[in-house]
Amino acid sequence: MGKLLESLVDDLLDYAKSEFELDKKPKGSDATNREHLQAIQEATGKQLSELNHPLPDEMVRYLLDYFYEIALSRQYGMACNPILYAEIESWCRLTQRHLAQWELEVIKRLDMLWLQINVD
Repeated sequence: MGKLLESLVDDLLDYAKSEFELDKKPKGSDATNREHLQAIQEATGKQLSELNHPLPDEMVRYLLDYFYEIALSRQYGMACNPILYAEIESWCRLTQRHLAQWELEVIKRLDMLWLQINVD
């Protein structure tokens, strides 16, 4: 992976981390962090930086969409499990998409990031 692509992937991972944290529900709450912040923003009329982070470049943004699609097949046992390569392979076959090795690695990194944030 070249330096430009590495930089774009880093931006994607930063964006995804923010999104994953916003979509998480704090313990004891029925609302997500995003919903809490939106309520504060509406009540105060002030724009909160946590809700306004820049989108990643289009060259890599699609990988987050792919991740969300694949994550729908996530297995749950006693806790959330990582997305298996078999699930990614099935998704590729069913959607007739081919992932380059670097794309697969980014999706797995997104999954590890999602698990770090969502598994207590």
